[in-house]
Order: sequence, then structure tokens, then C-alpha cells
Amino acid sequence: MCAIYAHGFTALDANLKGSKMIHKLMRNSRTPEAQGSAAAPTGRRWAGRGAVAAIATTALALALAGCSTSSGAGNAAGSDQIIVGYSGYTLTNPYFAGLIKGLEDGAAAHGFKLIQTNSNGDNNTQVSDIQNLVSQGAKYVIISPADASAIVPAVASAAKSGAVPIGISDTINSPDVKFTVAMDHVAIGEQSAQGIVDHLTAKYGSPKGKVVEMQGIAGSSAGADRTKGFKNVISKYPEIEVVATADGGFDTDKTFTAMSSILQAHRDIDAVMNANDSEAQGTTKAIEAAGLFAPVGDPKHIFVTGNDAPAPAIADIRAKRQDMTVSSNPIAIGKLAMDKIADLKAGKDVSGFVEWKGMVITPANIESEAVKSYGIWADEVR
Repeated sequence: MCAIYAHGFTALDANLKGSKMIHKLMRNSRTPEAQGSAAAPTGRRWAGRGAVAAIATTALALALAGCSTSSGAGNAAGSDQIIVGYSGYTLTNPYFAGLIKGLEDGAAAHGFKLIQTNSNGDNNTQVSDIQNLVSQGAKYVIISPADASAIVPAVASAAKSGAVPIGISDTINSPDVKFTVAMDHVAIGEQSAQGIVDHLTAKYGSPKGKVVEMQGIAGSSAGADRTKGFKNVISKYPEIEVVATADGGFDTDKTFTAMSSILQAHRDIDAVMNANDSEAQGTTKAIEAAGLFAPVGDPKHIFVTGNDAPAPAIADIRAKRQDMTVSSNPIAIGKLAMDKIADLKAGKDVSGFVEWKGMVITPANIESEAVKSYGIWADEVR
């Protein structure tokens, strides 16, 4: 993939096959991508202003001419080829590897040219990314927001410029978004909470016990909605006590740190609600580090939920280390977004919320025909 960023000058992240010249040109100016980094990528100082000007000019020309990811089997974009931009905020979460695969496959199927950017969790960078996609000719701009509110001005500006903003995987608080393809995140939270209720009922004979909630990224609509769904269900059961709540940031390491601290004060918890499966991984590792791990089915087992169903979660469910995930299918979601753009281009009416239904996956049903029919997207992303 090739991402174009604006941070005072144009930098290139050239990972496309065939982009060796770009990679060689910019190798001293790139920094490794890391989710949540607030700092924009910066390069080493280059000796001589002439060298800076020459390199910057060449890099910019290459960026505009051929750096963007193209879905058309290497063919140059013609004047009538639709350009679709994708503004994402992370590459470290496995879910987004699946989403990008779906977008790329969908773009190729419809003959669209796809340009991709990654803000590394920085809101200001994502605003710049959206502006850059529009300036590069993107007619449609698909956005997966790090903060659904922070990018609203950029969405409005893109729409004013004639581009069509589209939400994916999460909602954006803007009337300028033409449509959004995502799961119902409130329903995801409710499904996860119901799994906990069923476990506690089976364990104690009635729904009671001690639960921890690990929330998603602050400012994320998906995280807020999953918490809302969790509370919708748990609030019905007064004997279920939520003993601790923390921001897991949709991140394994952050969740591990938070859960390790919580377990020092609450070693007798029964279950943990996680906003996604990256958090579930951190929770399970913290439980192990505290010496409290027991496999699914063991009376001492701590029930662990997750969402999205990336490969590590699927592996843990198969190994009876994790109890459940509400699976998405980001590959299918990415393809569906491109299908809807094709519908718009054909003059069809596409607007509002386009829901992709989730699937609860557990050790008991993971090999079932229903799950196989829904698809385990993690098995398609290597």
C-alpha cells in the first residue's frame, strides 16, 4: 500500500510492489508507523537546500503520478476512471488489514482507482489526509474516523469541494456523509453483554457476579455505542456488579496495563467485556500474568468477550482461551462500500446507514455451518 501524508511537505510510505525507486528515495525520511502516535512522520535533515528542493519536487511528482494504490491491474487511471480515496487511522489493528483488502478487491472489481492514507491515530493528520485525497481528484472519500467529531469540518470541506464523503466501520457526526457501511455497534455491545449474562446465570443459577468493562477509544462512536449496548443489558440485572471500567483504547498493550492494575484490586471477577478483540488479547494476557487463567469450561475460568474476530481471537476461541467474539467481516464491508459507490455512479439512491450484521462466534459453534456460511475473515488475511 502507498500512503500520502501532508505534514508541511509530502512524505511517502511506499509499500506497493514495484515502488522500489520511491522507497529508495524516501528511506531516510520515513518513520515506522505506530497506532496512536500523535507526532507526524518527520525525516532526517538532508544536507543542502538544493538537495531538499530536488528530492521534495521528485517525491511530489512521483506521489501524484504513481504512488497511489491502483486497483486496475497496473493500468494508469484514465480521465474517466473514478478515483476513490480511503482515509484510515491505523494499520496495526488486524481488522483494518481486512478492511483494506475488501476495499482493494472492490475497487478492482469496479475498475476504480483507490488512494489510501493512514493518520496513525492523529486527528489533525486525518483532517489533512482528507483534504489531500480531494486535491488528488478523489470523487468519493471513504473515511474510518479516529474521532467521529474531530473530522467533521474536513468532511464538510470535502463535500463543499464536490467529493462524496462516506463512512465505513464507524459513524461520523456529519450530515454531509452520504452513507455509512458498518455494523450496529449498540447491538454488538448488547450481544457481548448477553453472553456475560448467560455465563453468570449458568455459573450461579441466576444472573449475578462481578464484571469489568474495557471501553474503546475515547471519542470513537463505535466505542461509545458498544458501551451503550453493554449498559442496556447489564443495567437490567441489579446483582451483576460492574466493579471497574477503563479505557482500553482498542489496544492490546493498553488493555493489558489497565487490566493488570484492576486485577490487583479485584482478583475475584467473573467476566470482562472488551470493546474489541485487541482488548480481549490484552485482558487474557493480564489474567495469565496474574496467575488467574483457566480454560473455557473450567469453574475458575474468567469469561472474556471480544468483537471483530481477527486471527488472534479466532485462534484463542478455537483453543478455548476466549469465550466469544461478535464477528464482523471487514473484507465484505470494504467490498460492499465499493458496490454502493458503483450504485451511486449508476444513478441509484444510496444513503443513510447500510448495516452489516454481526455473528456471535464461540468455542461451541466455531465449526458450525452457520459460522462457515457467514465466513471467518481472519482465515482470508495472512
